[in-house]
Amino acid sequence: MDNAIYINIRLFMELKKLNTYFPVDFRGIGKGGAYCHLFPETNFTRKQLDKVCSSLNMVYEKYEDLYTNTMLADDIISIAADLSDFPKKSHNEILEAIASAMNIITGIKKAIISADRNCSIDDEETETEENDMIDENYWDDALGLTKLDLSYTAHVDGFDGECFDYSVYFTDDTADETKADAVRNAVQSFDFNVTGDDYIGYLNISSDNNKVSIYLDLGNVQPQNENKIIQGILLALNSVQGIKKVIINEGCL
Repeated sequence: MDNAIYINIRLFMELKKLNTYFPVDFRGIGKGGAYCHLFPETNFTRKQLDKVCSSLNMVYEKYEDLYTNTMLADDIISIAADLSDFPKKSHNEILEAIASAMNIITGIKKAIISADRNCSIDDEETETEENDMIDENYWDDALGLTKLDLSYTAHVDGFDGECFDYSVYFTDDTADETKADAVRNAVQSFDFNVTGDDYIGYLNISSDNNKVSIYLDLGNVQPQNENKIIQGILLALNSVQGIKKVIINEGCL
């Protein structure tokens, strides 16, 4: 995706499995790197802040060319990681290593990995209409849906690891096997333009009373192909007549 901020799908899945005592919230990565923001239960003490540099030394031993810049304060620790010298497939490993290294520091309430220099733990908790709208459309922007030329509306409700469930609704509010066949033919004949490996994941397409469901499992898919496949399914559906809307991971908030 040619965005100022991109979402590394594999990274997000790995972060959900991190073995840290504190939760890690993934909000995106900049092209050149990312920030790991750590927020305290109350306030960080000098002893806790002093442990940050020694904790990062373990990361430097593994990634010798890694450059970081750390800001220490009693209310936030921000570690800026320059990832520009590393291939994208290594970004997940490096950011996971940084977050895991902080496990020896007590009193961390939450970590946020973000492309933004300035970050607030309360951002996602602000109950304003504007922020609710940003949250609602977050995955649409992150997965590039807003830049696709589609003949119907598309929206992502949430994220469910490496699995994506496309709910395809038609203008007549019905779905039968004929419509499911049309969806199958469209997806099977579409050129996803994948590189390195032609595997596009496990696909299952079925019909229900009011929708056609496309289940996609990206397990074992090459990381560079994931966004192409997620977006490609939507583009393939342009050739199917009568589609009103598609919701990905419907009800997954």
